[in-house]
Amino acid sequence: MEILCAEDIVKVYEGSLEINSTNVLNGISLSIESGEFTAIMGQSGSGKTTLINILSGIDKPNSGTVKIMNKYITSLNKRGRSIFRRENLGIIFQAFNLLDNITLAENAALPLIFNGRNTQEIDEKIKKYFTFFNIYDIKDKYPYSVSVGERQRAAACRALINEPSIILADEPTGSLDPGTSKKFMRYMQIINEERNATILMVTHDVQAASYCKRVIFINDGKICTQIYNKGDQSAFFNRILDTLAVISGE
Repeated sequence: MEILCAEDIVKVYEGSLEINSTNVLNGISLSIESGEFTAIMGQSGSGKTTLINILSGIDKPNSGTVKIMNKYITSLNKRGRSIFRRENLGIIFQAFNLLDNITLAENAALPLIFNGRNTQEIDEKIKKYFTFFNIYDIKDKYPYSVSVGERQRAAACRALINEPSIILADEPTGSLDPGTSKKFMRYMQIINEERNATILMVTHDVQAASYCKRVIFINDGKICTQIYNKGDQSAFFNRILDTLAVISGE
């Protein structure tokens, strides 16, 4: 079942003069099925983050449509997109976006609090997801007092706690060392495989992308190719490297 569909997405950043305008996205169309684990890759400046911001409703395209769960979010105003995002999407950021003055558990509970969930349900969800990510014993600590990897796992708990229809991740391993990155991506792979979670991730990290089932490559604001994981992660890792080399002209 198709859960996300983007058609002919165009995004232009206007400069001070018309000749300085920059076409970041040039008619991108893509479809994500329920249960997919997909990465979007490309060189710096290829439009990856702009695309994920538009797919999440954080930004709007100049033209084109984004439909999630049969709802055209591109037709919503800013407040409408914010409400839709809060109720239906889980977003994981590279910089974690955790509030330092509240605990990890309180950070993760914010989506449930905003949606008016009761204390019992919040406690149950905190236990469920913090136990899954193996950080339940530090749930009452503050973000500044735990490791980078633990902060990212807490951010993942926040993204998942509302059991969203789709998880969108923008460079989720960008602040992690290679070992911590592998552990985090293994958690995401388990969530996808055992809970059938739909995950769409923007990344420059080849190792992280190799955990996905499909990688979409964009270049100059357009999708140029895509490859599928046939079950051999090592072979998929090498195919990702080869594809990136071709795109960059190496």
